[in-house]
Amino acid sequence: MDDSTHELIRQSKTGNMQAFRQLVENHQTYAFNLAFRILRCEEDARDSVQESFIRVWRHLPKFNMKKKFTTWLYRIVVNQALDRLRQRKRRSEVSLSGSDSPVFPDPRPNPEESVIHAETMETIQLAVDQLPLKQRLVFIIRDLQGLGVHDVAEILKCSKQNVKSNLFHARKNIRKQIESGENL
Repeated sequence: MDDSTHELIRQSKTGNMQAFRQLVENHQTYAFNLAFRILRCEEDARDSVQESFIRVWRHLPKFNMKKKFTTWLYRIVVNQALDRLRQRKRRSEVSLSGSDSPVFPDPRPNPEESVIHAETMETIQLAVDQLPLKQRLVFIIRDLQGLGVHDVAEILKCSKQNVKSNLFHARKNIRKQIESGENL
């Protein structure tokens, strides 16, 4: 954990709202991207991240400063997103593929490359949406969010071997779906 994050957490623990606001601002984009990739709905992702930061605020006094803050935060975000997915299933209101907004914004200026990139990313996202939940979470957190195997294991509360196995199967299943064009 870098010194500035450490200091913001220390100040937030004493009730400094400005420090907590800065902590939120520093991590909200990454937290939103993670929630959005799981939920595929901007409104649900925003709500999930907001609820996550409320939980962070409530439980910050218990946070162990020797632990990595981002891992702790992302575990909370993943749990919130999963809770929202379970609520969706119970209510059967929204399908997992129900988002019309682009999942992976493309910063490249070349229009032709942008279209090809967007189509490729949408194909990958459709394949990811069809993975079993555990494989989908591991793939999103490890490959799309870029966290290490150790962090993924800590976030999902499973072994590193379990993460590696699920990641292997997720990549294999995605490759198979894309090559065969099944369900895409």
